[in-house]
Amino acid sequence: MMGAGLTLTSLRDCLAQVEPVKLLGMELLKQQSLHPQDGWFPTGISRSQMIEAVSELVGYTRRCVYAANQITQLAPVPLTTLQLMEYGL
Repeated sequence: MMGAGLTLTSLRDCLAQVEPVKLLGMELLKQQSLHPQDGWFPTGISRSQMIEAVSELVGYTRRCVYAANQITQLAPVPLTTLQLMEYGL
């Protein structure tokens, strides 16, 4: 990370600029939360829209799991410029 010219601050700034993912399934659940008397599960939507929303959520979950697995394979990076006083020896 240090050799690539990426600092902790630039990484934070980069991640802060990433737009939240807009998933159809989450939008449907938000719409349903505006009308809680109808129950938890969204009603009044077409079968094709439901299939698209569920497929999108499943695909997104799989991509997140894959990304998390890839992150666990990264080598540790020493943070020599960051002081954590609570972990001082």
